[in-house]
Amino acid sequence: MQWTVRDAMTADVVTVTGDAAPADIITTMTTYDVSAVAVIDEYDRVLGIITRTDVLNAVAFPPPQPRPRIPWRRIVPAPDWITTSAREMMRAPALTVAADATLAQTGRLMRRHRVNRLLVTGPDRRLLGIVTAGDLLKVHDRRDEAIRDDVRQVLETLPIRHLHLDVRDGAVTATATVSDARHATLLPRVVRDVPGVTLVRDDITVDQPHEPAVVQASPAPSIDGWWPGRHPQRRDPSAAAAAAGHSSIG
Repeated sequence: MQWTVRDAMTADVVTVTGDAAPADIITTMTTYDVSAVAVIDEYDRVLGIITRTDVLNAVAFPPPQPRPRIPWRRIVPAPDWITTSAREMMRAPALTVAADATLAQTGRLMRRHRVNRLLVTGPDRRLLGIVTAGDLLKVHDRRDEAIRDDVRQVLETLPIRHLHLDVRDGAVTATATVSDARHATLLPRVVRDVPGVTLVRDDITVDQPHEPAVVQASPAPSIDGWWPGRHPQRRDPSAAAAAAGHSSIG
């Protein structure tokens, strides 16, 4: 029951089109107080991303003018733009992540590329949202009551009796009785995967089933050379007659 990017991302993303002017990009960032905007086409497909660093790199300042003799007549140089549109200013292709990716996978992707935000896209690169490094910590900011409900729901799939749960600051203490030692090993693993769980303490009792005593039956006495597993011996009639005649002659 792991959280995915869809659970932590922000669906409302500030965007600009590819032909947006640099001045409009700065106005958009200032108005919405964001440090990056996504560049999309008319079908909401991601073209790239523009950060504040990209905006600064697109500014070309002219060389300083000679210092005037009168200070109040000093002319402040106006910045010039190296680029003329968002398409020229953006970073492309933008780093993206799927909505069903786990938070651990997203964190490793951010660390590998040394970024603190990723655009969330669908299979057709259509923009779905944005996830930041701070969003990845939302999983550890859940209420204990919500964590307890999720843990109880997950443990309903296991044959557990006398379950008692205590959750404090994400630390789960579980007391239960199971009938199999394998379930005792599986329980903390399942609880640890619940979003927001930081520690698992378990006190699991395993019921040992009483095995019935095995009574071994004694073999039955032999009857006329026969016992279970062996067929009775058949006597040859001619041999019996010869034996009877020999006894009469003697």
